[in-house]
Amino acid sequence: LHQMRHVKRVAFEGTITGRSFYGCPVQANCVNCGVVEWVDGPWPPVLQRCLSKLWEMFHEQNCGRVLDKDKFEKELAKVKSEHERELAKLKMENDKLCIEYTKLVDDVSKMFDWQDSRVDKKVYHKQVEEEELEKKKELEEKAMLEV
Repeated sequence: LHQMRHVKRVAFEGTITGRSFYGCPVQANCVNCGVVEWVDGPWPPVLQRCLSKLWEMFHEQNCGRVLDKDKFEKELAKVKSEHERELAKLKMENDKLCIEYTKLVDDVSKMFDWQDSRVDKKVYHKQVEEEELEKKKELEEKAMLEV
């Protein structure tokens, strides 16, 4: 069909696994010319049964892997959605805690400001009392000197 020299290949499926053959070298769009010339003879019936059984086992395992993969992907999707929900809850809780923390910091700042102003008033009153006491002492000393 393609007017090209044939290529030697090895079969890899079914009971003909491992057999050499000559076939068309063109593999475009999976077009098969149907030109196959076997290099060696067919396998003995015992080997053909063994190959058949091996391929059957392979397909069962492969099917099991596909089913396991589907099951795994469903489970993974479920875990991801649970994780996203839990993450959203934690973000909301974190936002609430941030707001509460900000309020607490503001309250503590106000308390310290109030305390500082109170201490300033006490210090001021104490200074005023000390100045008045000094003035009294000075007046008393002056009075004593005059006497």
